[in-house]
Amino acid sequence: MGRIPVRFERVAAAFEADVARVRPCESGGGGGGETEHSPEDLSDLSDLVKSFMEKKEEEEDAIGFVWDDGDEDLEWFDSEKREILQTIFSNDGGDDDDAKRLIRREIELVMNLVAENEKSAPEFKRQLMSRMRERGLDAGLCKCKWERNRRFPGGDYEYIDVNYAGNRYIVEISLVAEFEIARPISHYCSLLDVFPEIFVGKLEELKQVVRLMCSAIKSSMKSIEMHIPPWRRIGYMQAKWFSSYKRITDEVATKRTSSSSPLSSTKSIGFDARPLKSYNCRDDFVSKPAFGICLLTNAFYADGPGMLL
Repeated sequence: MGRIPVRFERVAAAFEADVARVRPCESGGGGGGETEHSPEDLSDLSDLVKSFMEKKEEEEDAIGFVWDDGDEDLEWFDSEKREILQTIFSNDGGDDDDAKRLIRREIELVMNLVAENEKSAPEFKRQLMSRMRERGLDAGLCKCKWERNRRFPGGDYEYIDVNYAGNRYIVEISLVAEFEIARPISHYCSLLDVFPEIFVGKLEELKQVVRLMCSAIKSSMKSIEMHIPPWRRIGYMQAKWFSSYKRITDEVATKRTSSSSPLSSTKSIGFDARPLKSYNCRDDFVSKPAFGICLLTNAFYADGPGMLL
């Protein structure tokens, strides 16, 4: 019992450090269509406590203690996991299903114009956000970045969100790719099969997906005695979507990079492109210098040949 006060002080200090890490950003936004945002669910301390306790368990495991792999509230029966995912992804019967369908339809209209191999281009998400804004949606590119700690490495991530009818929706193209693991068991593969090509959902829905899938990852890899990589642990996965982020809606900057985008070739921005006429200037004015001077003179002075000095 003599260790309890010391351990409590360590717990309190570490917990306060985690609370400070997720406090709201001081900056309210910047110029050029950029705003900074803190996590939207600071009042939900259960995940913060759980993340902290998971860290403590890993530290104890590293110094020789037995690690209890419980995480009871992250566990579901196998028969329930697929059903829960299907309910989240179905968009059938919810109050905001019409909004989700509208957003998804707008995305599909743009995606149909993009070649499959172009969807992994570095600027794809930014260009997709720009096109969504052109179609009237309040879309933004959200950038997250987090530092390395003892649980998982540092990293960064980008995703698209849409503000519609007072709600914020997360948009992910091929969300399933974020949960791929090595040597998945058959049940885990059956969960991946449920994922839609385009995910549109609220933050709480994505949060439930992340927790469920991280639990499934743990079960799958534990069953074949494989170590869970840090980038598939729940803390790392949560950091992608639920940490502080910078929201970018700067269409001017987006248009500057649109010339190399697969989306830019399908629609002009602000004006209709006109076909360029080739005048074969290199042949006329280099290979035929004397004749070229005459042509230039005629071009500037339509009254006749000759150059006024």
